[in-house]
Amino acid sequence: MKVTVLGTGGWGLTLGQVVYENKNELTFWTNSQAEVDLLSTEHQYKDKLPGVIFPADFKYTTDMHAALEGCDMVLIVVPSQFMAGVAANLGSWTPAKGKEPIVVCATKGILEGTDQLMSEVILEKVPWLTEDKMVAFSGPSHAEEVSRHVLTAIVAACVNEDSAKVVQQAMSCSYLRVYTSTDIVGVELCGSVKNVIAIASGVLYGLEAGGKFKIGDNTRAAILTRGQAEMCRLGKALGAKPETFAGLAGMGDLIVTCLSQHSRNRYVGEHIGKGETLDQVLAGMKMIAEGVPTCRSTRALAKKLGVEMPIVEAVYQMLFENRKVEDVVKEIWGRELKAENWA
Repeated sequence: MKVTVLGTGGWGLTLGQVVYENKNELTFWTNSQAEVDLLSTEHQYKDKLPGVIFPADFKYTTDMHAALEGCDMVLIVVPSQFMAGVAANLGSWTPAKGKEPIVVCATKGILEGTDQLMSEVILEKVPWLTEDKMVAFSGPSHAEEVSRHVLTAIVAACVNEDSAKVVQQAMSCSYLRVYTSTDIVGVELCGSVKNVIAIASGVLYGLEAGGKFKIGDNTRAAILTRGQAEMCRLGKALGAKPETFAGLAGMGDLIVTCLSQHSRNRYVGEHIGKGETLDQVLAGMKMIAEGVPTCRSTRALAKKLGVEMPIVEAVYQMLFENRKVEDVVKEIWGRELKAENWA
């Protein structure tokens, strides 16, 4: 199988490594010639995956159409805010009739302005792509661990289970176990919104370090569980399957993103909890925390659908309205008492 990876960030390089180790032909595309030169000569990306050396025969190019020629599968692994442009470039390429590749999106996010899931953006921009060949790839899977062959499980989701199974076979290996799902909406939604909940989890770590509140495992468990409830409510409004939110793409990814030290979104929240502004936090980061733009788009989508998401709203207020963290936390814990509802 010939596979083209669009994006040379840590996750894109890691998934390319899996494809390569499974004996598939592989080409990477990036819009940065500097990245092509760096990766072609050093065979590593120290800023993103320090210590991980990639095969010297990896191919990199800035010519997307050349990279796509004859491919059977396209893996899109770019930040969500760049998805529309990358998808439009993909859509300007024309595959041979009847040889349209499966497109796999490993990007997590909801596009600001349109409130679209990534698969919706891609399908809108790529005229030759149909839903039965659009696959989402998501789950608890930090590149820092998968690139070092840490045992991991993830989900490939498509309305056409046969396409999901093709991806399952192509991406499964001794350390990466791939499950299939037909609930692409639920899988994508989980992968997006959990990043916002992870910022809230990070805030708790920051508050704990500052001694302003008594924060413990109980507190983090409450945020994760109630965060999952918010994800479920939004998912129900969009027609997702409830069981998806209890699976790898839902609770699995929520746990790892909220608690892991590899989590960029937890990092953002932790520094917000310590009193830094969002601009200060982002200025000190080399990688993108998807939860920041996704917080705005998730809040907008929830308001559009009339879905109550108090944790998402709290994160929005801390990030973009400069509300004091202490006031927001007190407000969350002081909300009107109610039954534990998931819908």
